Amino acid sequence: MPGKKNAEPEPAPATAAFPPQLPPMPRAKVFRLNDGGGWDDYGAGLVTVDYLEGLASAHEAVLAVIDAEDKEAMLLHRITPDDIYRRHRGTLISWSDPVSGMTLSLSFRDAAACSDVWDTICQVQRKLRPDS
Repeated sequence: MPGKKNAEPEPAPATAAFPPQLPPMPRAKVFRLNDGGGWDDYGAGLVTVDYLEGLASAHEAVLAVIDAEDKEAMLLHRITPDDIYRRHRGTLISWSDPVSGMTLSLSFRDAAACSDVWDTICQVQRKLRPDS
């Protein structure tokens, strides 16, 4: 626009405060339950909970695991309010994805990182439930 060459940029619109970004993103290994009952290792990446552009609702969040080297998504899972998530032995989170039918697990190096992700999933679920 004429006359606005050096004008300050307009502030970006406010973003939803839910869920918080996990700083720094913890590292986890991704496993998938195979037909024989064993776990297939799909590699390790950085875990985050965030929103993807284009989702139908502002309250829909995804659990993502991003490959640290090539920055590609190894896993994208839309968090559901359903009781499908389980925490095991302090460092594992597993669930059966209702869309794909796959049973997946994240294995964290330490219990604190697992706890942070678990707490964020629970926070998202509370926001998704109609009674909240």
